[in-house]
Amino acid sequence: MSASIVVVGSLNMDMVVSLNHRPDRGETVLGKDFFMNAGGKGANQAVAARKLGAEVAMIGKVGNDLFADQLLANLEQVGVDCIAVEKTTEEATGVAFITLDPQGDNSIVVAAGANLRLTPEDVRKQEGLIKQAKLLMVQLEIPLETVKEAITIAKRHQVPVLLDPAPARELPQDLLAMVDYILPNEKEIAQLTGVEVTDQLSAKLAAVELINKGVSTVFAKLGEKGVVVVGANRTFFVEPYKVDSVDSTAAGDAFAGAVGTALVNGKDIWAAAKFASAIGAITATRKGAQASMPMLQEAEQFIKEAAHNQ
Repeated sequence: MSASIVVVGSLNMDMVVSLNHRPDRGETVLGKDFFMNAGGKGANQAVAARKLGAEVAMIGKVGNDLFADQLLANLEQVGVDCIAVEKTTEEATGVAFITLDPQGDNSIVVAAGANLRLTPEDVRKQEGLIKQAKLLMVQLEIPLETVKEAITIAKRHQVPVLLDPAPARELPQDLLAMVDYILPNEKEIAQLTGVEVTDQLSAKLAAVELINKGVSTVFAKLGEKGVVVVGANRTFFVEPYKVDSVDSTAAGDAFAGAVGTALVNGKDIWAAAKFASAIGAITATRKGAQASMPMLQEAEQFIKEAAHNQ
């Protein structure tokens, strides 16, 4: 068993309600429509990369329940290797409660459940899988000590590490120093550096702070304002694709999966950022998480049409 990308991360069932406005404290509002969708930042990124053609394996933990079976079936349907996703009877499968407003913006509450049972020992059991990969992808919806163990194993075997630092939190410098690629949004990079990010210049300043902490390359995501990419010797800005956003829930995860896929395919960081921007944009035009992510052929057609219309 081998994969070019190994994802260590979360699997959740997303429960999504569309509404006209989010309730204030003590207020009840009527939602419009409800649907469930396979999610979790780890699983989302695994699916995004697989749909774009990468060979992907997932390391994670779910409960022993109906949601677990549905999430695993969805991953396997798109071709993600799930042999390293274990079931536990100690917790229910993780769930996320998502409200979605008419502008496509969301608020999310995650009940991590079984994701918090993914231990460093679970990851150590999969060292053989990680060491054969071309890239390790991790996020922060699992215990931090598990994230650190996965990264440590990857570095032991010279496997590059891509970290999506979400949900936002402070991270120790010894962990950041092992990260090759980090993909924070405005809030996350501010949490990591103390620099408030509002535009390209402040994003660059914050990214330089992360470079000084040992990260090799920073993809600072500014949403509809584009992406600032900062490496040790190169800085550039990627213009955003203009789309009508319907649901931004998994756009960041789609971006991460696309960056990972581009990198293992030998693309440079500029090409990776440009490609990932397109994938994130497409994903934001559709409702749901994994279901909204494009296949490679769709992405190539979107990029071609966007170039033609410039």
